[in-house]
Amino acid sequence: METGTAQEDVIGGQEHGPGALATTAGDFDNRPPMPVTEYEQTVKSVNMGYDLLFTLTYCLLRALRRPDLDLLVVGAGGGAEIERFLPDNPGWRLTGVDPSQDMLAVAQAKAERLGVLGQVTLVRGTIEDIPSRGSFDAATCLLVLHFLPEAQKRTLLQGIAERLQPEAPVLVASGSRVDDGGVRDDLLGAWQQYGELHGMPAERMATTIDQLMAQQPNMTSEDGHRRLLLDAGFTRVASYFRVMGGGMAAWIAR
Repeated sequence: METGTAQEDVIGGQEHGPGALATTAGDFDNRPPMPVTEYEQTVKSVNMGYDLLFTLTYCLLRALRRPDLDLLVVGAGGGAEIERFLPDNPGWRLTGVDPSQDMLAVAQAKAERLGVLGQVTLVRGTIEDIPSRGSFDAATCLLVLHFLPEAQKRTLLQGIAERLQPEAPVLVASGSRVDDGGVRDDLLGAWQQYGELHGMPAERMATTIDQLMAQQPNMTSEDGHRRLLLDAGFTRVASYFRVMGGGMAAWIAR
């Protein structure tokens, strides 16, 4: 596998493929949740605290003080981790996996534009297509789990754990079941305003909120995500990000 080249299902380059890793690449490319050209703007508009989430995740990775960090990125379609993590860390290497060829093409273009393609290897497929076991210094899985059924969440996290060095951290962010504390309308109103302030048309944002809220009864709770990480083999879990009643949250686990 040569970093920085496109060969069969390996592509040198990386953002966040919502389908990351429990569906087939064909399924995701044939039935994407949104057009690839709209993904980056939409994910930033809909996910409250998106920029802060990435900043905190980056700080946790920097705190490892590994100038030669070998990072596994799960859900690597689109290039967000490449753009935010690599330019100031020329010794870091990023291996990403995503089922979508279209999203990986966007990621490769971003890596080329930033001049970091030589630090990146992307694999089109699932976590099972990452052969290196026990070799990564850290892993991220941001904005992926909420697209997967419960059993596939657990399988994915177990696959990540198997590919990390002992005691290496994983940083996970996911949509969760909201605890609205009796102020649901306030939270939903603020969410609507957030989307509009970030460029989302009001009607489209309202429709998106309605669709996402309809999924709430089946969403995993914050405690449920902690249990999934423990079931996957991690022994220590802490929250490092939480917004809007836990509607979006993130954890570090070792």
